[in-house]
Amino acid sequence: MYNFKNKDITVYSFPFLIRNLKNTNVDKEKIKIIKENYLLKNELDLYKSIFITHSNSVIYNLKLKKINGKKIWVDKIKISSQWSLLNKLDKDKDVIEWLTPVRCER
Repeated sequence: MYNFKNKDITVYSFPFLIRNLKNTNVDKEKIKIIKENYLLKNELDLYKSIFITHSNSVIYNLKLKKINGKKIWVDKIKISSQWSLLNKLDKDKDVIEWLTPVRCER
């Protein structure tokens, strides 16, 4: 519950809003707008989280990776010391490269 200009505003989750709408054309448009709004809020929260979770990292070194389909920020420099996180990431080209051991040069 938020108070905005002396009006109480309740923020509901996406499934709650969809469940309480009827199936008319106007409501289908509302569902589309609510879904888009929900996705944009989640994406905005993800980008805001950079400053909380990776305050000492360079933005250039951060990559968006997924764990079970959920996006997270990963520092490609510090990931080599975080094996538990590295093994949880969904496998893609970068993750497979990070998992391969580096050969010693002579």
